[in-house]
Amino acid sequence: FSHHCVDVQLLQDVVNESHRTSTEQEKFDLASRAYNPNKSHLRNGYDMAGKGKKAVQSFPYPNPARPNHHTMTKSGVPMHDVNDWPDQERHPRLRPVCDSYDRDRLRPATVSRRGLALALRKPDHFFFCGGGWRRPIRFLLVTAPLAVPGGFPAGQDGSRRHEAELGAHLGVSMITVLFQTEVQTLQFETVGGWRDLATSGENFVVNCGTYMAHITNEYFPAPNHRLKFINAESLNG
Repeated sequence: FSHHCVDVQLLQDVVNESHRTSTEQEKFDLASRAYNPNKSHLRNGYDMAGKGKKAVQSFPYPNPARPNHHTMTKSGVPMHDVNDWPDQERHPRLRPVCDSYDRDRLRPATVSRRGLALALRKPDHFFFCGGGWRRPIRFLLVTAPLAVPGGFPAGQDGSRRHEAELGAHLGVSMITVLFQTEVQTLQFETVGGWRDLATSGENFVVNCGTYMAHITNEYFPAPNHRLKFINAESLNG
């Protein structure tokens, strides 16, 4: 899909703007909500803040059509859920643009699911949830940087970088579009090794997530991707 059917550059610009204008307190508040030990089955971020670790806060859109009796829900698989957004008066463009991305993303994802179902000679709603698919578990993840107390301050110019302990991981969605902000830190794995993703709205990688690998019996595998540095933002969806 050309540009994932969304304005990639606009999404990138707005997220960059939000990161640049976030205060240290806002970053701390965002990251401190990344994990709630009282809800261990909900992981709203990859990890808590700590020396050598990147704390993140996500703003994903869950699947409202997924019932409580769904196998993944009952199994307690770590899920993502919508969290508190940054102050919308200070960051007026962030949520509207993310909401727009959410809506625009539905079209290619819906077409993909229908096409895969028909290719398998199944009803066109075979991969829909409850006969009416609205949103996948997650397809937008905005990671917020954090200055770890006594640790590694986040520099907008990419200075004072440190190797991140956030290792390689897979997207769990059907389709994952990887692109990033102004500091180059995102890599994806190929048969020839790890490759850097360029810092431009014209450069992005369409990855298959593990759900795509599952329904195609690994015909379309889910590639690994990772962050190189703690104090840099990235975006995937």
